[in-house]
Amino acid sequence: MKIYLALTVASLKMYFRNKQALFWALFFPLLIMLIFGIMNFDKYASPDVGIYDAAENDASRALIHALEGNDQQKLLNVSVDTFDEVHHELEFGSSRAVIEIPVNYGTLGEFAEIKVTYDERFQQERAVISTILGKVTDAVFKELAQVPDEYRVENSIGISESVITGQGQGFKAWLIPGIAAMAIMQTGLFTVVFTLVRFKSQGVLRRMKATPIGAAHFLAGQLTTKAIVVVLQTYVLVIVGAIVLGVSVGAGRLGAWFDLTILALLGGALFIAIGLAVSGWAKNEETAAPVANIISMPMMFLSGVFFPLSAMPDWLTRWSQYLPLTYLADGMRAITVEGASITTLGSELLGLGVWIVISFAIATKMFRWE
Repeated sequence: MKIYLALTVASLKMYFRNKQALFWALFFPLLIMLIFGIMNFDKYASPDVGIYDAAENDASRALIHALEGNDQQKLLNVSVDTFDEVHHELEFGSSRAVIEIPVNYGTLGEFAEIKVTYDERFQQERAVISTILGKVTDAVFKELAQVPDEYRVENSIGISESVITGQGQGFKAWLIPGIAAMAIMQTGLFTVVFTLVRFKSQGVLRRMKATPIGAAHFLAGQLTTKAIVVVLQTYVLVIVGAIVLGVSVGAGRLGAWFDLTILALLGGALFIAIGLAVSGWAKNEETAAPVANIISMPMMFLSGVFFPLSAMPDWLTRWSQYLPLTYLADGMRAITVEGASITTLGSELLGLGVWIVISFAIATKMFRWE
């Protein structure tokens, strides 16, 4: 019995000292449970609606606020933007309808016509939006104008409807660039981490230090190699996804492949720098693996790779939109799904640039030859 207990205790000690085993057996399932547990998959999903407010007065702002609903009852996911932008989002599937508020909305004595354009492929969302708009418009008008309930709002406000067939290609086209962005993260982070940590533990880096090879040469070689792999990997994933799933890339624009290359290189540089920082800090693979996973796993599920950020609670979306992988996935999705040019990706490029600078600064400070 004593031998059995001694072996059991020794085995438990060995297990709990194995950080990789602990991560995959406990931390990873716990992370998956918490992430999917806080998602809003089982509740009402408010349709996404773009609004062009030509009036920009108190009455139009009251209407927009009413269409959004409140914390207790969310009605519509409203995005107020320019005329061209809201129609672009409708055409490429980012929203289900566009509501145009006329310039004379809220002016007493004038008839104002609200124009609504729907994507005809989404009939259920159209019915929901139409019902909400009709009820909210009536309620807001009577409250602002202070007219009796029996007064007909149709005498002052009208709603005209039209439909288009959007070019959005559904979830499959939305998923492909997200998976490609995730693969860039995995390649840039894990291949660098495990390669450099192994070199460090085996004394390879220490021997390199005694040669004419400087740190700049070694890091440049690593960057070049991984950059080539990242670009080839992106091409393979996007091409296979397009062929097998039957979606078009970049709305048929040849320049989209050049834009994808630039974005893949930026994403590769970012996650390679993060990998360099982790490998510089970690002493061995047992230490490096959990740290690399702790960095990558939350981003994998919180950066809009497998599902939209709108599925997450608002408090979580507020900071997850600033994650490095979010900028990369959003940029690749804009190029592949919407046919956007890289020159139009202002916020995505800025976000990636800031993260690259931060990551390389940390990597430079933490890099060690041994």
